Amino acid sequence: MAGSATAAAAVLGNAFIGRGAMDWFRKLHTPSWQLPMPGFIAIGGVYYVLIGYVLARSLDRGNHRSTGWALSVLIGNEAWNAAFFGRRSTRDGFLGLLGFLVPLAGLQHSVMDDAPSRRALMPYTAYVLLYDLPWSYQLWRLNPDEGGDD
Repeated sequence: MAGSATAAAAVLGNAFIGRGAMDWFRKLHTPSWQLPMPGFIAIGGVYYVLIGYVLARSLDRGNHRSTGWALSVLIGNEAWNAAFFGRRSTRDGFLGLLGFLVPLAGLQHSVMDDAPSRRALMPYTAYVLLYDLPWSYQLWRLNPDEGGDD
């Protein structure tokens, strides 16, 4: 179930990232420290492996709380794709990431008693807080017209 849920989320969420969305993204003004596209792709791949692992451990342990949070993180990540790429909105991308912090923090807290899951999830949580959050904010500030009602 964990593998199929993760794969389904990856396929559905990335459906919003078509050629038009990538053309829009490439035209944005970006922070000088933005990762190159292969970096984003690699991190996305690692994310799906990690969240699939954490979800599988949650299911195996019968931890309904962690399972629910893991599914919420999957849904939240794909909702971010829809907000940012689907709507082509830097503002919605930033605001969506702020909302995504809730299920991510819930999942991180819910796996505190499971050392393998905690260790697997921690690097991704750090990436979101230390890179994604400042990056999405800067992207919005550099492209205020790409975010709606500024």
